[in-house]
Amino acid sequence: MRRSNRGDELGVSLVEVMIATALFAVVVVAVDSSLTVVQERQAQVTNNTEALDNLQTLQEELTTDIRAATTWTTPKVPTSAPSQPVTASWPSSGGSCGTTYGLDFSALLNGASATIAVCLNTTTHILTLTCSSSASACPGNSSGTVTEAQVANIDSSSSFTFTTKEVSTTANSVTTNSFFFTAVASTMILDSPRVGAPHVSQTILPSPNLEVYNSEYACQLALSGQGATGSC
Repeated sequence: MRRSNRGDELGVSLVEVMIATALFAVVVVAVDSSLTVVQERQAQVTNNTEALDNLQTLQEELTTDIRAATTWTTPKVPTSAPSQPVTASWPSSGGSCGTTYGLDFSALLNGASATIAVCLNTTTHILTLTCSSSASACPGNSSGTVTEAQVANIDSSSSFTFTTKEVSTTANSVTTNSFFFTAVASTMILDSPRVGAPHVSQTILPSPNLEVYNSEYACQLALSGQGATGSC
């Protein structure tokens, strides 16, 4: 009588177990790699969205400050007609930003004078907007130095462009030519995933021309002097 071999045929050999284990490992590695890529992309999108929100917040805060500007420290208002709009880019020096370029001006906020500084650190690529005042002029009616907004990964090619206007006034037969910044526009460039990365995508966020109200007001005051003629 011949013995049946069905029991042996239904068994699993060591070779089959090893092949199945190897295939399972390949699948696990592939799935894990896919999940890692998805998580990295999701984190990148989240970070970019947060940075863009912060940049928009900075521009909104800066809009309020520029419209309340009274005098400019950096850049200085030119004393002669420029051949083209004044463009402020990075880096330079002076003002509240020290050796790191920035906008630096005074503004009348909440009935008090404040110093506004927009500083870009060209090493860390962090752009910071601060308000400093000895009175309760800064956001929240605060005194001292208040950070209004801060954004990372700002490209150094970001810039501000100033529209300059010359006004001639005549009082008591004496003519005076004065210059004012009448509008400011910014172009902020956000690098993703970060400045200097091998594959960088840039988000360009331009602003409309912001009228510098108090500079125009200063012009009107100059014209309102006794015997003054001219136009702003």
